[in-house]
Amino acid sequence: MRRYSIIMSVLLFFALLLTSQAQDESNYSSTINWFYSACEDRMVLDLHGKMQAGYDVYYQAFDQLGGAGNAITALRRVAVNDEYATSQVVNWLGRETRALDGPISVVFRIGRENDPDDTIFQEASDDYLGECEEPGSTLEEDQTMGTGDIIGSSGVFTPAGGLLNPIYYKEPEPLVQIGARASENEIPGRAADPGLIFAECADVAGADPGVLYDTDEIRLFWSWFAKTEALVQDHLNNARYDVKLRGLTVPDIQVSDIKQIPGSLNWWVFYTVNLGDKWEPGRYGIDFNLRWANPISDGYEEFGPGTANELLDSGCLFEIERNPWDIPVMHENPTLPLSAYND
Repeated sequence: MRRYSIIMSVLLFFALLLTSQAQDESNYSSTINWFYSACEDRMVLDLHGKMQAGYDVYYQAFDQLGGAGNAITALRRVAVNDEYATSQVVNWLGRETRALDGPISVVFRIGRENDPDDTIFQEASDDYLGECEEPGSTLEEDQTMGTGDIIGSSGVFTPAGGLLNPIYYKEPEPLVQIGARASENEIPGRAADPGLIFAECADVAGADPGVLYDTDEIRLFWSWFAKTEALVQDHLNNARYDVKLRGLTVPDIQVSDIKQIPGSLNWWVFYTVNLGDKWEPGRYGIDFNLRWANPISDGYEEFGPGTANELLDSGCLFEIERNPWDIPVMHENPTLPLSAYND
């Protein structure tokens, strides 16, 4: 079957526009015109419209109406600007075959480049699986949160809403680099998002940070989820984190808003720390400790004083290597100047 819609996004700086009638509203609007048809093994999607600078189109398909149920594609980014028209053919995750007449929904967003959570528009479009039609405009490879179809991952959600260390069915396209630099994905052990480190990676299969270089920006993160927004807030009010890197408390922890992630029925909060680049090659260790001032619940278990889960202890080890591209690096990390240690 096929689904078509023309949607005008909300206006960027909407509050400004309410108070300043002199603003030219046409300078701040973006549009998505979409048409998609979904069948047993794939979805064919046509997109066109107009996009303001700094924003892109994101979309993801689900196996229930209204953006509910399980994700059946990765969260995909389409890099567009000004007037755009593109078509994409997307296989279902794991190259699965789905039954005809089953429900499908596609959640479309207009969000900041490289940040699908910073949106100015989001809407789910519902349909049922039927016949796939031919692409209506120039067929292009889509830009995903890592190109290709995800068939496995660590299962850890990242602050961007994707999955940490996804495993792809097909090899990604080479990254565009200046000079004769090899594709990141041609390097064995290199993660899809190098430098993104889950602070509790020691306890999660598939969450190892992989091969890291002194040119990588090291970004540490962890998260908490619960059945309701109120339960996450209760955690925020009582959580006492002690996160150290080689014995030093990590600085400038950023806490996200409480939010839901497409594909998850829970509410989430993310903690992130940007530790910069230019790290001295060697091994580094993160110590992660969490306690609570008062007992809390995540809707599934109890945590805190007097419960079966009074504390959570974890951590992560990672190693930084000299980059293989002969890029000169002065090893003077500006955020947390640590020396590496060896076992």
